[in-house]
This record gives sequence, C-alpha cells and structure tokens, in this order.
Amino acid sequence: MPELDREACPRAQLGAKLRRMRQQAGFTLEDAASMLEMCPNNLRRRENGYTKTDVHLARSMMDLYNVPDATLLDEVREACR
Repeated sequence: MPELDREACPRAQLGAKLRRMRQQAGFTLEDAASMLEMCPNNLRRRENGYTKTDVHLARSMMDLYNVPDATLLDEVREACR
C-alpha cells in the first residue's frame, strides 16, 4: 500500500494547525486533552491527521486556546470530506 502524503492531506494540514494553536496557547498535549475531556492519544491522533476533527471539537479548541479563527470551521468541513 502506498504511503499517504501527509503534507498534501487536508486532515494532516488541519491537525498541524490545531497543534500550533495549542502550542501557541501554552498548553501541553496532556493538559489540553484533559480540558477537552479526551485522552491524550485521541488528541494526538487528531493533531497528526489520523482521526477526523468535527466542528464541535474545533469550536471547543478555539474557545480553550482563545483563538477566534473565522476560517477554521470551513477547514474542518473540508478535511472531513
């Protein structure tokens, strides 16, 4: 099976953006996962693009990280296609 081009995958690009948002907000993976009521591995998989992130979780992340991003929800919808 050919390896997935992670950089070209919208879900991977979204995950990288979510990781940058978390890091810039000063949260560790463990702390953010706890506050989002999920296990760290679940958040890690979303940030790495292995698992889809839904609009509701993205909104919770924007609230937690205090990052209003008008385009993020559209990016989430695109990545879920």
